[in-house]
Amino acid sequence: MFEISRQAVPLTAVKGTTVEVKRFNISPGSQGKQFIYRTTDIRYESDFYNQFFRSPSSILTKSVSQWIDQANIFEDVLSPVSQVFPNHLIEGNVIELYGDYRAQAAPKAVFKIQFYLLKISDLSDEPIIVFGKTYTSEKPIGSATPQALMNGWNLALEDILGEFLKDLSYYLNKAQQQ
Repeated sequence: MFEISRQAVPLTAVKGTTVEVKRFNISPGSQGKQFIYRTTDIRYESDFYNQFFRSPSSILTKSVSQWIDQANIFEDVLSPVSQVFPNHLIEGNVIELYGDYRAQAAPKAVFKIQFYLLKISDLSDEPIIVFGKTYTSEKPIGSATPQALMNGWNLALEDILGEFLKDLSYYLNKAQQQ
């Protein structure tokens, strides 16, 4: 389970903004519940004994949605089942999520996510991509254990979301001034 915390001061919500966090897509190599380990430059292994309770996609979607809600950058973070239509969507694509064990003395947690912010306009049937960026974080972990790897992923996700929040804040405030 991803456990991420926001330590920064909440921002002031940009007036009139609502968002829905769409279900995250996961790269084919990491779609299952089992932990993935990279052991050589070309070899990855699945750990059927250590795995997520639910799919990483649903866990990440919920965690990121809660995190963005706590950040208070949007006036409302809407549930996918809400009857209200948001004026923004956030999409996330997990490109890499694995334990890098190629250097046995220096294992690390690897997380790479591509985010898109889409604007929904009354003038168009299709959302428009207004911002997109790929974020990568690699965190050293003390040992090649599942618990250390999960802790490393949590730290990496906190870093990624912190950077994403800065970018979101910049874009939303800039768009409001126009």
